[in-house]
Amino acid sequence: MTVDHAKGHSFLRLHILEARRKSTEDVFLKRSFSFTLFFPSKDLLATQTALVMGNCRSEPKVEPQEAPQESSPTENEAKNSSPPDTSANRDDSEASSASSASVSSSSVASSASSSEAAKNRPYSSKKTKGVETPESAIVDSPSSPPPHPNEIPSKWKVTSCTFNGSVLAESIGTTQEKKGDIREAIADFHANPRQYISLQYQTAMLDWPVKQQQYKIVHREGTAYYTPQDVGPDGWMTCLMQHYQALPALPDDELPPAARDQYTDTVLATHFARKLPKPLLPGRGMGCCDDPKLKIIGNVDPSDIKQGAVGDCWLLSGISSLAEFDGAIKKLFRKTKDLHKMPGEKPNMYTITLWDLPTWTEVDIVVDERLCANPNKTGLLSSKPSSDGELWVCYLEKAIAAHCGGWDKITGGHATHAWALLTGCKEQYTIFHNPKTDLYYCSSRYDPNKKKWSAYTNAPSDSYAGVWPGAWPKEGGGGKGELSLEEVFQRMCAWDKVNFIMGAGRSNDVKKEAGMVDNHGYSVIECRTNVAGTGVDMIKVRNPWGKGEMENGEFDDDGPGWEKYPQIEQELKHVVADDGIFWVTKEEFFRLYDTIYVSAKSMTEFLED
Repeated sequence: MTVDHAKGHSFLRLHILEARRKSTEDVFLKRSFSFTLFFPSKDLLATQTALVMGNCRSEPKVEPQEAPQESSPTENEAKNSSPPDTSANRDDSEASSASSASVSSSSVASSASSSEAAKNRPYSSKKTKGVETPESAIVDSPSSPPPHPNEIPSKWKVTSCTFNGSVLAESIGTTQEKKGDIREAIADFHANPRQYISLQYQTAMLDWPVKQQQYKIVHREGTAYYTPQDVGPDGWMTCLMQHYQALPALPDDELPPAARDQYTDTVLATHFARKLPKPLLPGRGMGCCDDPKLKIIGNVDPSDIKQGAVGDCWLLSGISSLAEFDGAIKKLFRKTKDLHKMPGEKPNMYTITLWDLPTWTEVDIVVDERLCANPNKTGLLSSKPSSDGELWVCYLEKAIAAHCGGWDKITGGHATHAWALLTGCKEQYTIFHNPKTDLYYCSSRYDPNKKKWSAYTNAPSDSYAGVWPGAWPKEGGGGKGELSLEEVFQRMCAWDKVNFIMGAGRSNDVKKEAGMVDNHGYSVIECRTNVAGTGVDMIKVRNPWGKGEMENGEFDDDGPGWEKYPQIEQELKHVVADDGIFWVTKEEFFRLYDTIYVSAKSMTEFLED
């Protein structure tokens, strides 16, 4: 399948610009004071695009969340502004009330452009100044998250810059616009670093009467890569930012040459011929995983995986399935010394052991701590750190991209290829639905003519080796020929029992379902027969985006099945969360997916409590 990138980009741009125009009109109607910031409306956030390559999609993207200047004062007006006429202001009680607005989060389109001024990020720009938050200033307010055991108060840093009111962000959490004493707001901001990430106000307002002052405060939860634009001494607004710097910053935010790998500046330096900006150093004040929970690996879980802007859902769904077995992931990092103590303060290097598929031998890929940045300068190009500060997915994905020859080389593929790279298992099977017979047949890369497994290349895009219809895996029954839906499900349960890894794919040919993504790979996590004695057979699946689930299923988060069968809810311990994990009935599964992937290697030895 080929994609006209130019047409796809133009189409997305037109929709985004139209949504932006409408959203801006709405904001002008609702808010009139000069430094109101604009963020995309739900219409814009719903605008989705994806690059389809093989059976894979990158996470849907929209333009960076941007805050254009609305009715911005001129430079002289901003510098010399005086308090407005008191008669034009609301009374004291109204002035002291706070208005809040919750802004939805979204991922950023890799095709988005940003201004040249975006190079000046608040954490390192010479036009900003930073200070530590005194330990005595930090208090635990009722609404502030509790401190992490690893948190050191002195590592909370506050930076101040002047700018013209616009920002870029990957996602934005709750944003409140308030009237009141700005100096008190600054004190509260310093006292609650775990709750707030940014405070903004018109600089000249500090000299106004308190009842005429107003400011904007942005909550940390739900906010990522929040970056003021047009930073400089001529800015008419002040922006305070605070972040946790777990590791010391490096000079010019650069690794010394001796601490660099052989990939980041070469094969990983571009994405579809577009040169990537300066890489990010997690935990060093560049806005990437500035978190007291920072670590390489902790309790491995499929929910650690959150796909970025690379179209490698085949790889991440494969990793997600493997992550059900903690030991299998840790084995890949086994040659990285003192992994449990990393990252350290000095430049870090990580050794990840993968399989070289042309020779079927293990190979060590050594990568440095740099993570490639998105060209639109709002976060990472690749996978995001987990919600509890784990970086193992980021570095594993980087190592595989390096091993395959670059980011473009891992765009498009199948989960079976990922499992071969990760486990060295040749016996990878793909099960297809035959619409003519409504039965299922099994294929693999075993060539019956040569009576051997066909050769692989490391990058799935380097060559295409076909698959041949043939025998089913021995576990579960073996044999040849087509099987019914019920027979395939029973075999899936048998494979699950011996801890085979499984996945599923959707093509454009299957029926459209709300919440489901076409040309996309999902992980199969668990198969259950006769759940809680109800006669209902169920399968647990996961979207590698870390969000996005079936919306109208019998057992979606608020589906009727949970109420109809409370014993199922009790047995499965159902948790409502938009984490990409959801249950489907057997019948729903085979309606949603027309391809099933199986790696015929038991992962039992890698199970951990």
